[in-house]
Amino acid sequence: MTNSSKPSFSIWVQAARPWTLGVAISPVLMGVIIAHTEGGIQWLAAFAALLGGVFIQIGTNLANDYFDFKKGADNEARIGPQRVTQSGLIAPEKVRNGFKICFGLAFILGIYLVYVGGWPIVVIGLLSLLLGVIYTGGPFPLAYYGLAELPAFLFFGPIACATTTFVQTGAWSTSAIIAGISAGFFSVALLSINNLRDYQEDRKVGKRTLIALFGRRFGVIEYGISVLSATLMPLLFIYSTSTHSMVGITAISSLMALHALRITINHKEASELYAVLKMTSKLQIIFTVIFIVTWVI
Repeated sequence: MTNSSKPSFSIWVQAARPWTLGVAISPVLMGVIIAHTEGGIQWLAAFAALLGGVFIQIGTNLANDYFDFKKGADNEARIGPQRVTQSGLIAPEKVRNGFKICFGLAFILGIYLVYVGGWPIVVIGLLSLLLGVIYTGGPFPLAYYGLAELPAFLFFGPIACATTTFVQTGAWSTSAIIAGISAGFFSVALLSINNLRDYQEDRKVGKRTLIALFGRRFGVIEYGISVLSATLMPLLFIYSTSTHSMVGITAISSLMALHALRITINHKEASELYAVLKMTSKLQIIFTVIFIVTWVI
């Protein structure tokens, strides 16, 4: 039964899925530190990019919560973290208003970024907001047709990182694109763990993710390729730059990725993958910190 009372702050935090926010924060922070060495940090633009990315991610999470409930993809058989709409913790119309507010705040921040960065930011910003909605909403929801991986990779990866650097320096940075590829692979890794955990239920409700279509083995391979590519990508800086080659040390995080992959390969129950989800989120945070420190050494 839907809770008609005012949801508590802690319930809204649960709805925002804070463990997923690393996918929005990581590429921005890497873009900021790259801007620091390629022209200087513009703090207001950096802060606007960070908040904008966070609001888009939270808005996407709330939209996903709302639309999956409406489409019947979230039900009592769900294995993963509790969804606030399906469980009745927050009324559907409040969740809908929540993602509209988040996207509206991201749009307002985007106006300033357009002022700073010009018309390329208009296209990127509007596409980001559109994809946040049609990920699970609209007449052709991407997540229901196996089309979620590419936009997740691009918009929480090289586009987010390179755009963050661009609005500060006025130039597109090859280094930011390479760093953003790591972030993009992390985004796909998290998406694949979610889909691997839920693929059997997704099949029952007609949610045709790639893993629902191709099965468990494909899901394990997709996660493995994504998480190892994410952690090993900094090795490219050893060959692409003479001033930041120390950032290759970040690849040591691949050892933690191998541990998460081992659990994924050997898991017996879908519920075990929730631990891998949190492990991967923490790994991205650790990866980002090591990247930032080694970039400025």
